[in-house]
Amino acid sequence: MLAVVLSGARFGRGPAVLAAGLSVLLFNVVFVEPRYSLAVANERLVFTLGVMLLVGLVVGHLTASLRAQARAASDGERLVRSLYDISRELGTALTVQQVDEVARPFMRAQLAADVSLWVRNPSAARVTPSAVSESLEAQAAEVMRHGSWQPGELRDDGTLVIALKGPMAIRGAMVLQRPLAPAWRDGERRLIDACAALIGSALERIHYIEVARDSAVEIEGERLRNVLLSAISHDLRTPLASLVGLAESLTLTRPAASPQQASIAKSIAGSARRMSAMVNNLLDMARVESGKVRLRLEWLPAEEVIGTAVAACEVALVGRYLHIRVPDDMPLFRFDAVLMERVLVNLLENAAKYTPEGATISIESVAHPAELWLCVSDDGPGFRTSRPQDLFRKFERGARESATPGVGLGLALCRAIVEAHGGTIRAETAGGGGARIVMVFARSAPPAMPAEESLPSRSTFP
Repeated sequence: MLAVVLSGARFGRGPAVLAAGLSVLLFNVVFVEPRYSLAVANERLVFTLGVMLLVGLVVGHLTASLRAQARAASDGERLVRSLYDISRELGTALTVQQVDEVARPFMRAQLAADVSLWVRNPSAARVTPSAVSESLEAQAAEVMRHGSWQPGELRDDGTLVIALKGPMAIRGAMVLQRPLAPAWRDGERRLIDACAALIGSALERIHYIEVARDSAVEIEGERLRNVLLSAISHDLRTPLASLVGLAESLTLTRPAASPQQASIAKSIAGSARRMSAMVNNLLDMARVESGKVRLRLEWLPAEEVIGTAVAACEVALVGRYLHIRVPDDMPLFRFDAVLMERVLVNLLENAAKYTPEGATISIESVAHPAELWLCVSDDGPGFRTSRPQDLFRKFERGARESATPGVGLGLALCRAIVEAHGGTIRAETAGGGGARIVMVFARSAPPAMPAEESLPSRSTFP
């Protein structure tokens, strides 16, 4: 039995079976009469030898099984330790190149395979500079496009392309090449899956780190730009007001200015007013985005806000037809009257600026069960961009080079004010091909009006 146990523990099941058979045979030759021969004098000894052989086989099988389990446990421990090491190194990686530098030595040490990483990044389509065929490149691109998770063999040489899947999306693809040993065992497949999951998670973490860094830089740049614009705007308001006043006073001088001089003064005053409006937009934008503006919300009819905005745009709307449609049963809006007037003024001035003379500008109020809409549309040429919603970003214009004055702040200010009221604003193409701006606000019931107090009855005198 000692020989069977040692053979099974050292060499496995086959040598243990051989040791059991040889042990019974040696016992029969040496210790059973007649000695030194294979003959058995007593039939009962045949049963004894059979039991000895059976026990030897069972012990050898159990010993070999324990050996296999111990080896599997050792391999599993080594695999877990290796995965822990690579996960720790991937957890400290801050760039895609560092992930590649961790993955390649690990795969070469564990699987004797060469690794190439493709990452979903326009600036770095393939990280590892290795000689890879065009078919592999096409397969890697297909995996990244469709996100095939299970590894698939491309050729008989055992080359694998596996997706690097993070918790949220496919972040790349990994190509494994091992020409000397093309067959991939089940344990190796499981190791590949585990490594692909770790690398995918690391790539996704790096992606979101880059997104967060870019967002922080963008937010800080936006804050600095708002501070700078606010400071410049404050310094420009007084000179612009003086310039407007001086230009208008030129027409009141004695003797009277010539027609040419009056035209120049009028142009100066108009340009100064437009620049003053831009400066006011800058200041309002900085105030609204800083969160320091407190809305003075009041329940107002749409006609009141529309009327004040139209009166303020009387000069800009010269030569355009204006249609205002407000239903008689239109409920009240809860607005900050000054800010909403500014929104409508900007929209009307934009409509007048980008439409030819004789165009029609419409203001419409629509009531829905849960929403109230306020729309400004025109029948002009419409938006010059395929993505009109981008026009609500600051300093964004439909055409970068345009003779139409403006810096691209009007619609951005409109969006900031509408969103401060809890609404949304969108740009779309009108039915006739023109431009249409739709402001959507949540509908809520206005407070109940207090009951009128009964007047005391008047006394009558004879």
